Amino acid sequence: MDSAAANPVHRSWIVIAAKSIVVLQALAIVYMLSSVWVTVAVAAGFMTVVVAIKALSRASRQVDEIFDEELGRQ
Repeated sequence: MDSAAANPVHRSWIVIAAKSIVVLQALAIVYMLSSVWVTVAVAAGFMTVVVAIKALSRASRQVDEIFDEELGRQ
């Protein structure tokens, strides 16, 4: 039973830079359309989602390892 987590792969610096630019542009649009405090709240929301996804991915890998050890997958 595999969880839905993707297999970790090496990410190119270009991919990381592109994602960073997209997030910063989204925050810039929010800043231009609203106040600084709303932008800070949206940035905190982005960070919360990123941290939650990383934690859930790590937990999924650990569960897969435990299942492999306990069930002896072949």
